[in-house]
Amino acid sequence: MENMPKRHVITGFIMTILLVMTSVTGVGFANDQESTKLDSSTIDTFMTKEIERLKIPGASLAIVKGEHVEYLQGYGVSKTDGTKMTSKTPIVLGSVSKSFTALAIMQLVEQGKIRLQDPVQAYIPWFHIADKDESKRITIQHLLNHTSGLSTYDGQVGISQGDTTSDDHVKSLADLELKHPVGDRYEYSNLNYNILGVVIEKVTNQSYKDYVNEFIFKPLDMKHTYADPKDDTNHIIADGYQTAFGFKVPTKQLNHQGTVSSGYIISSAEDMANYMIVQLNHGTFNGNSILSRNSMNALHHPSSFIGDDIYYAMGWEVKDGEISHNGWTENTYSKVLLDGEYGISLQINSMDYFNLNEYDAIISGVNKLVHHEEPPTPTPQPFKKYVVIDLILLAIMALIVWTVYRVFKPGRRKGNRILRILDGVFTVIVFWLLPLIILIEFPYLLGPLSTVTLFAPGIGHLLFLLPLLLLIVGIVKLGKGMLSLRKATWETRVKASL
Repeated sequence: MENMPKRHVITGFIMTILLVMTSVTGVGFANDQESTKLDSSTIDTFMTKEIERLKIPGASLAIVKGEHVEYLQGYGVSKTDGTKMTSKTPIVLGSVSKSFTALAIMQLVEQGKIRLQDPVQAYIPWFHIADKDESKRITIQHLLNHTSGLSTYDGQVGISQGDTTSDDHVKSLADLELKHPVGDRYEYSNLNYNILGVVIEKVTNQSYKDYVNEFIFKPLDMKHTYADPKDDTNHIIADGYQTAFGFKVPTKQLNHQGTVSSGYIISSAEDMANYMIVQLNHGTFNGNSILSRNSMNALHHPSSFIGDDIYYAMGWEVKDGEISHNGWTENTYSKVLLDGEYGISLQINSMDYFNLNEYDAIISGVNKLVHHEEPPTPTPQPFKKYVVIDLILLAIMALIVWTVYRVFKPGRRKGNRILRILDGVFTVIVFWLLPLIILIEFPYLLGPLSTVTLFAPGIGHLLFLLPLLLLIVGIVKLGKGMLSLRKATWETRVKASL
């Protein structure tokens, strides 16, 4: 999901790995009123090239301006059976879901059912974390702005633990330690919005799904948007794909019923167009007010400083007047960009952890085209990094196999003293020092093991397993060497006594 750390500077071979590292389908949409000067053919060409370049199975794109839908298009395929992607095809949104949760909270604030400065315990009396005093200080505002002190790491762990009810998921936080004092600083954590989902349920006495269906999806005429995949009775939700060793592989998502409010709402490009219209038009859609102008302004107001002139608002990031949020799940990606004049929504039914910047760049390129500017030159051969990564991992596996063979090879020749010393130094560095550093620092450098293996299958698994195997081989190699040394010492003593 969004803001899961994309890149980490790490030691040893992992640093080396990370640093070295279809055609248009569907029907284009044109308004009855010629209110746009968009060059749809240029956008189509750009999108088609990007999909081919990044080996994306399917994508959908929506562009709106003011109250008008300017462009809707589907590209590629939505299903493993070759079903075409269209503007009506729902795709899991990832952390773009947070903006829906924030909208729901602000609706309840307008109704006087929630106050932003109230503590969470005012609405969930049983809510607490390990520090009981700090638990009392966390407010609704802290959760919305990611200033509660809950960590990114713990929010990542929660991604793979969302197969319970939302209540049970939040109750499981009872022993959690805060990373920062409440209100001290910004740190993105999915847990903030998981808790907000439960707040909505307690305040309204209805499920999160029922609330957003009744007060957001229906008023915005979002006919192919779901908070529960089971509601997709026509089975049109796009299949998701993951990138394993550079190859796209269709996969099923885990059960995320307890974390829908932070990352698992499902929507189509057509529906996201309506959603962007209400955001651009101060809470109004088709003449109906979904949220007041003041509340919508508060929703978009930059509050928590992230860095690089970026601020977090409520479910949105704000930079230089642009409002956006991206999101990803284990096998989908999405991003919404609102620049004040246009709104652009991109959804992709695949996930590529090592090319996330390339995915982000697609919507930036479309935004350039919308404003009649040239998009930046794309990175050539984005999958070359996978070739390098795969070769490095293969070389490490070969080293492990060769070392095991040499350790247990019968009648092994004895090298001279210098070679034995060099071999010992090599063993300490490659089979002890680096693996220990990687294994100890793994959660801090890459994230929780469960999340890394979920989002980067294959490579994520090997980034943990290979250091473990190196360490085991190093232990065996050291043990074998010590036995040989003891045997040689004993033989020397025997010869000396004769």
